[in-house]
Amino acid sequence: MSYLALYRKHRPVNFAALVGQDHVVRTLKNALTKNMVTHAYLFSGVRGTGKTSTAKLLAKALNCLDLVDGEPCNKCMNCLKINEGNFMDIIEIDAASNRGIDEIRDLREKIKFMPVEGKMKVYIIDEVHMLTGEAFNALLKTLEEPPGHIVFILATTEPHKIPLTILSRCQKFDFHKITNDVLIERLKYIAEDSNGKISEEALTLIAKLAGGGLRDAISLLDQCLTSYEDEVSVEDVSQIAGIVEDKKIVELFQQLADKDVSRIMTLYEELKNRGKSIGQLLNDIIEGLRNILVIKSVPNPEQFIAAGTEMIFDLKKVGDRFSKDEILNWIYKLSEVESRMKYSIHPDILLEVELLKGSTGNPVGVQDDNKIEEKVEEKVEDKVENKAENKIVNKVKKVNKVDVELPTVKNDTVEVEENKSVKLDGEKLWHRFIIVIGEKNKSVEAYYKGAVGHVLMDNIMTIYFDKEKSGFHKSRAELPENIELAESILKYLAGRKIKLIIEFTEDIEKKQDNNSDDKISEIFGDNIKYINE
Repeated sequence: MSYLALYRKHRPVNFAALVGQDHVVRTLKNALTKNMVTHAYLFSGVRGTGKTSTAKLLAKALNCLDLVDGEPCNKCMNCLKINEGNFMDIIEIDAASNRGIDEIRDLREKIKFMPVEGKMKVYIIDEVHMLTGEAFNALLKTLEEPPGHIVFILATTEPHKIPLTILSRCQKFDFHKITNDVLIERLKYIAEDSNGKISEEALTLIAKLAGGGLRDAISLLDQCLTSYEDEVSVEDVSQIAGIVEDKKIVELFQQLADKDVSRIMTLYEELKNRGKSIGQLLNDIIEGLRNILVIKSVPNPEQFIAAGTEMIFDLKKVGDRFSKDEILNWIYKLSEVESRMKYSIHPDILLEVELLKGSTGNPVGVQDDNKIEEKVEEKVEDKVENKAENKIVNKVKKVNKVDVELPTVKNDTVEVEENKSVKLDGEKLWHRFIIVIGEKNKSVEAYYKGAVGHVLMDNIMTIYFDKEKSGFHKSRAELPENIELAESILKYLAGRKIKLIIEFTEDIEKKQDNNSDDKISEIFGDNIKYINE
């Protein structure tokens, strides 16, 4: 016999075994006992909370030959056939793959026929929100006045997508997320029934990862018990789920409090090399900060945090090194990073830079630790690609690569020293400029990203726009308020005043056409390179 997944093996066979949905069970059992079952129900809620299981239980109860207090007997011929999946009068339809008007028309024709084996014919339509508008219209009349031997049970995770005309014809039940305490108790019972060994901390982590869904929790438990013969630990669950262990998050917070840049980068690289998802890592960090904030804010944090006693103690210990304002600032900053990750081809760099910024309290590009600066510059230079620059029409590209002197930070204020003798690396300066202006104003960042090239000569940064494709960006970038913002950031990053000039690419092309190479060198210096495309 093939192996039966635990979530299937432990699917409820009566209402008493349905966990976490007492309000639904009570109402349905009363309706069955009083013979007040309506013709259409809508079960809505997140995945894994028991919608389909409840639909099957209701269908079985409607056809049970010996119903007792609203509970199916599981002994009569109908109940046994339903448990085996061989009952002809319970029809399950997946609306995700049968969503068209033709399928609903076929259903309308079939509901006219009386039940073959049972007392009622029950249609369970899963993911009903996936039906097309035409299919909903075809279902509407049938759903309003079905034959007396028909009951519809609709299940969905997105009730807001269902037309109001359909909703108004159904009794609606909202399935709540199952609490962690209930999940843990159920998982413990299933593990013992399967002769599996798993620690309390591991069960707590599984419940936390399930997000209120019992099916997800049982599936993860099944995988853990299958993977390990000895007792399953919290580290084992973390490894299977592909998440960062809570102790690693605590270690990261300790390093941030110590402002230990080297250890922060070492741990970050370790997590990446172990295949940890950057998005999941960011979520785990934010959740850890949230837990610290809860511990610092309420007298009994245990009831609000899905973690063991030892982990709560560790979080409290490291949380004492941060103020509430610091924790809130971290949460806000990392939430911004999360939103920017969706549009970045290098989300790992965004998170890494934010962690490095936080390790010194300085904005990006203004670190006073040379090691940080070198590593950040190395990351940016190796991984960040500015595709727009490669499209410069004149085939002009600057090559003036020299050192950058950064402003220093004292008492949380930036001290900018005028130093006109220091040369700048225009490539690095431009990349830092784009990052910082994006933090200040995303709209203005979009205008300057429209530039197809830039040239840095002494204290003048000239950026070029394609007249045909980027005329709008140029017009917005050269607004006085935007130039003022851009020049202030350039001065901030470069340590001296940088004048910004904005031109179309054809302007320099005319200079090339009307002047000899010597004249070009005279105007632009020796750091001009012609590139043949």
